[in-house]
Amino acid sequence: MSQGETTENSQEQKMTALSREEIGAAISFFQERLVGQPEVVQTLSNVLYKQNALLKRILEHGQDEEHPVGVPADPTVLLFLGGSWGKSLATRLIAMALSRLRRGSLTVLTPLPQDPEGRLNIEPRLVAAPFSSVVIENVESVGQINARFVANLAHLLDSGVIAIVDPVQKAIQPIPLGLCTFIMTTNIADKEIREVLNPVTRLGFLQPADEQAPDADAKYLEVQQVCMKQLDLLPHELLRTVDETVVLRPLSENDLRQVFDLEIEHFQQAMFPGQSLPIVFEGEAKESLFDEARDGLGIYGAHALRRVLQRHVDPVVYRAYNEGILTEDNLPQHQVMVRPDGPGVNVELAP
Repeated sequence: MSQGETTENSQEQKMTALSREEIGAAISFFQERLVGQPEVVQTLSNVLYKQNALLKRILEHGQDEEHPVGVPADPTVLLFLGGSWGKSLATRLIAMALSRLRRGSLTVLTPLPQDPEGRLNIEPRLVAAPFSSVVIENVESVGQINARFVANLAHLLDSGVIAIVDPVQKAIQPIPLGLCTFIMTTNIADKEIREVLNPVTRLGFLQPADEQAPDADAKYLEVQQVCMKQLDLLPHELLRTVDETVVLRPLSENDLRQVFDLEIEHFQQAMFPGQSLPIVFEGEAKESLFDEARDGLGIYGAHALRRVLQRHVDPVVYRAYNEGILTEDNLPQHQVMVRPDGPGVNVELAP
């Protein structure tokens, strides 16, 4: 059976439209979290406006017996490719932005090779709720894993409806998916992007040539052209359903530094969810960690920026927690000090 990882933001989804302020806050969240990717931010913003407008019309006219308005049977389908960082994050941004409002949901679909039926394992009522997101990552490989899964997914996207079985009425009720967004990602053009940008390192990072900053827009145009040429390698039955294809931009040095700041901010919150343990850098300590992370970009991509924090900060914090030095009660009285130490850094837990 297909694996479906699902996150629901509330037991009872709100059937109310978002206010102008709530949409603005969500778009600001997109901009803050997704560094250097204005095209993705614009696409996600357009999706939010579209689905909110549909929901408003349904709520305003749904009870009008003469001119009723129902949910359309046409989910929004996006395809993200290219870039070096942000595809996986982008697929989750709508759900992340709306989770604080108890709206939307996130379903991640993964095909299993041993499932001859290629079942999607989707919870119908969840994906039919307003602002729900369904994610299929690395779509170039799903057909190799399970061709039946691709056929079932293409049929669902073509029909735009999912069935709910009513055990009481002993009937099947079709539920339209017009308020749902399906987001697919692919790495299909990674090799070709690497050859265009940085033949000797990993894809997607703009490297200065002879100490001169690269022409970011020109490079992005090259990446777009490369990606478009590779689309033919994806399952055609899925490509036919795509409403918007978005190529992510390669990241610059300044982008990487912004991502590193975001990772630090996230790391401070993630170690103890619901609370914050500040990380304080002295002298050139932050620059040292960034340089260390840069060495890993060729292997791990932008995830190297998170890995360097895990490598140095995690052992100190979690050891202190295991030894009882750091507790949930005294957490606000502590901070993590990162100081220069020769070519590296020294990390300590300080009151």
